[in-house]
Amino acid sequence: MDLFFESSPWLLVGGLIAAAGATYWIYRETTPGLGSGWRLFLGGLRFLSLALIVVLLLQPVLRQLNESTEPPLLAVLVDDSQSMRLVTGEGDSTSASTVRSGLRPVLSSVTEGLGEGTAHSFAFDQSIRSAPALDSLAFGGGRTDIGTALEQLPAEVRDRNLRGVVVVSDGQYNAGPTPLRVADRYPVPIHTVTVGDTAHQRDLQVRRVATNDVGYTDSEVPVQATLQAERIPEQDVRVSLSAGDSLVAETDVRLPGGTAEVPVDLSFRPQTPGQRPLSVRVAAVPGEATTRNNARSTSLRVLDRKRQVLLLGAAPSPSFTAVRRVLETNADTRVTARVPRRDGSFYGGPLPDTLDRYDAIVAAGFPSEPVPAAATERVASVLSEGTPGLFFLDRQTDVAAWEEAFGAVLPARPPASEIEWASRSLQPGAPARSHPVFEMEAPLDLIADLPPLRTPATAWTPTPDADVLMTAPSADDAPALVLRERAGRRAALLLASGTERWATLPPALSAADPVWPSLVSNLLRWTTTQAPDRPVRVRPLASQFEGDEPVEFEGQVYDENMSPVPSATVDVTVTDSTGTEYSYVMDAAGNGQYDLEVGSLPEGTYDYRAVAQESGAVVGRDQGSFSVGALQIEYQATRADPVLMRQIAERSGGRAYRPSSLSSFASDLTRSSSFSAEVTTNPTETELWRQWPFLAILLLLLATEWTLRKRLGLS
Repeated sequence: MDLFFESSPWLLVGGLIAAAGATYWIYRETTPGLGSGWRLFLGGLRFLSLALIVVLLLQPVLRQLNESTEPPLLAVLVDDSQSMRLVTGEGDSTSASTVRSGLRPVLSSVTEGLGEGTAHSFAFDQSIRSAPALDSLAFGGGRTDIGTALEQLPAEVRDRNLRGVVVVSDGQYNAGPTPLRVADRYPVPIHTVTVGDTAHQRDLQVRRVATNDVGYTDSEVPVQATLQAERIPEQDVRVSLSAGDSLVAETDVRLPGGTAEVPVDLSFRPQTPGQRPLSVRVAAVPGEATTRNNARSTSLRVLDRKRQVLLLGAAPSPSFTAVRRVLETNADTRVTARVPRRDGSFYGGPLPDTLDRYDAIVAAGFPSEPVPAAATERVASVLSEGTPGLFFLDRQTDVAAWEEAFGAVLPARPPASEIEWASRSLQPGAPARSHPVFEMEAPLDLIADLPPLRTPATAWTPTPDADVLMTAPSADDAPALVLRERAGRRAALLLASGTERWATLPPALSAADPVWPSLVSNLLRWTTTQAPDRPVRVRPLASQFEGDEPVEFEGQVYDENMSPVPSATVDVTVTDSTGTEYSYVMDAAGNGQYDLEVGSLPEGTYDYRAVAQESGAVVGRDQGSFSVGALQIEYQATRADPVLMRQIAERSGGRAYRPSSLSSFASDLTRSSSFSAEVTTNPTETELWRQWPFLAILLLLLATEWTLRKRLGLS
């Protein structure tokens, strides 16, 4: 205990001397005169009052040191995920009560006999929570996140003397940060107890399912699945494919026996459009550890029809046939072909009555001289209204009619002089290497080795907003393949004739066989893909979410000038298959970016609508669909992982145990120097000049002196 003053102690000495002097001056003589005894008594009262005032004015502080002892705390983290039911080896019959019965002696061994230490239990799956009672554990968590549980623990016990952690788990983590990295920097030792069977159990599961993102009605959709077999005898099993509640395909697959991965190829033809949930299921085999992983889901977006393409030629020719053959071999494309006759009519019948129903117009040399002006004008009208156009120049093309009718949509303009032709090889430019049009199986450099094509001898002039992806090397590097995207509309132009030479290559160039079909298919796909210029774009992060995986959206909002809108209100409405609607509002992330997490949703297919508003006015809308599959990740691993649990313990300075070796846990822990009480010293300071008893004493002294002076007749 120490007493000190905020001011210099010399001031205290000076003040006391001044107080003594003042007292002596007042009571050296009195009127009427008093005896020495009274003068001494009254002077003592006056001196004590003045001295107390001097002391309090110097702000005295009394400092004390208080010691407290905090016993060591052992935090016990118990895995509360679904896999804890599986690793006991009793399959689907394992209940939560069975798991609790198996864990009861384990928890007793780690929480009892800790000497002066205490234990507190927590449960974890994707997060941590206090669970002092074992009966509160249901073992229903959809994921195991050991790393996050360890990271969250210090905050849960921030005011206590945490000296050790025990993790009771099967070691099969499947979410969050790597627990080994967390253990590397952990402040206290982590001891691990691996529960469950460490041997591979008999299990057959659907490990992976893959299919196209988009399919078309009445077109075959391939679905590839992979079966994972563990300790399964050689036998045939039935694998089925379901779309929603309907069985659409099935096949028998031969398992080779033992442990193996077996690929399975399935297919079906969707008949209705929309987001279709797909599920691949393999029949159960006797003795499986669980059948919860015998199925796996994905989803497919089915469009209501194939891509409709109107193919118009200049005349029957090998070049036209080279284009037509590629388009007709695409499973997702339905081609309507028309080639003009000399009399102005068309092979295949007249032009269709409604041209705006087509997804793209492919002008393979069209129009030529026999084509009536009225037909050319009809095609030009639908192109000007936004129908994507893919153009192939041909030697029979009526260039004057082409420029007059299609000039507004063409990405390049012809020269003023008459077209002359030259035989040249084509060369991809630098932008081609990163453009989706050139995503093909053959190396891009092979294009320069292909046979030369007939190209205009005088270069065409690309529009300012066009991209030149291929050139015909010459003195002026004439453009050969030109693409343009303007106001959400796309157009592509190939300035070369004789393309049948690329379609039928000699054996020496067989490596380049994919170039021509890939180029035509990619050009059509690029022109018909909607350009990303919508003012509001809201999309889920995945088309298929798994189990309790949180459903998340990302969005962008732009104004009419395509500038980001950072202050919009974006409302998202999610509708399930029963018509129930759930409303949400996206959070602004800055610079026109928005995000939303709606949490986990039940298994099923969902539609969503997004509406963005600013100052009460609608900026734009978007919509789409997604699906949520069944949760299976906890059932993919059917055995405990003692290796991981041992590594967690070793990296943090702890020890790894199995239930059979826990008898020594308490003694090991109490002998450890790290598991000890913490003695803390907390200084406390009391500002005496603020304490009321001193004021009371001062008033008592002054009042006593004043009363005695009045009784003795002193003035």
